[in-house]
Amino acid sequence: MAKQSGTIDNYLSLVKQFEAGKWAPLILLQGDETWFIESLTQLLEAKVLSEGEKSFNQNIVYGKEIKANELLGMVRRYPMMSNYQLVMVKEAQDIKDWDILLPYFESPLQSTILVLAFKNGKMDSRTKAYKAMAKGIAYTAEKLRDYQIKTWLPQFCHLKGKSIDQAAVDMLVDLLGADLNLIHNELEKIFITVKDEFIRAHHVETNVGFNREYNVFELQSALGQKDFNRSIQIAHQMSVRAERGEIHRIVPVLFGFFNKVLSTHYMVGKNDQELAAELGVNPFFVKDYRTAARNYNLTDVERAIGQIKFLDLRLKGVHRGAAEDGELLVEAVLGILKH
Repeated sequence: MAKQSGTIDNYLSLVKQFEAGKWAPLILLQGDETWFIESLTQLLEAKVLSEGEKSFNQNIVYGKEIKANELLGMVRRYPMMSNYQLVMVKEAQDIKDWDILLPYFESPLQSTILVLAFKNGKMDSRTKAYKAMAKGIAYTAEKLRDYQIKTWLPQFCHLKGKSIDQAAVDMLVDLLGADLNLIHNELEKIFITVKDEFIRAHHVETNVGFNREYNVFELQSALGQKDFNRSIQIAHQMSVRAERGEIHRIVPVLFGFFNKVLSTHYMVGKNDQELAAELGVNPFFVKDYRTAARNYNLTDVERAIGQIKFLDLRLKGVHRGAAEDGELLVEAVLGILKH
């Protein structure tokens, strides 16, 4: 089993710490996986002060809107009718002149909780300002890889009082890629819509992106079976119903599918469990790859992968002409199916 990301472990540790009312005068939240940073800032906003204390003692500002000397004056104030004041700087990467704040970082007020929340960025670890700030609580959210997201999502669901099966996790990552903010947004919608405690693959199919009949997984299945009429019907309906950017998200799903079909050709002697392990999929889906491998010889699979790569280029503007995204999808599906 792959080692879990420190991003996840440290996040879970901080959640417990903040829930228990344990924080520090200096809190640095930084990195590229912004969902974790936003989640921790929301938790601090909820926990440090009561609703009655917030009007006098909570200041939330943005890095672009405040200068270092203004922030210095803010953090040096004492709280009113409260043990703490919370000063939170969002998008703190836009602050200049950290040296102005260095004396405060070296000797902060215990009654001020200063939170510097970076967005897609980090404080320069070589500076004195960083070294002083990091003596408080310092958390870095590194970008998660696909396999790390797959280990994280069941834990996220557990925090929300839900459970999720591996097939549903695989579908979410296949459909939405490694965009953790997008995945969480879609899961929150599922939590609202689905009253069951356990989230299954059919909940993802029904609620994420296109409707159940015309989604990328149905298109993938129709292509795997080489069902010409059904594939064109689904592609056409998806092209009509697609919202902005949805056709782009289809590309990595189809590319991943046909790459696995290609691998299946080279693993003829494997049983279902062995093949599932090699492909990195749930054994439930192995039959789909075996079916597609029977319907597409190696030349067909290579042509399909080429069509998907060409679709990706055209969606990005190369050899696109005046075609809409949906039209490009239909053309790619025709190219995959042709003899």
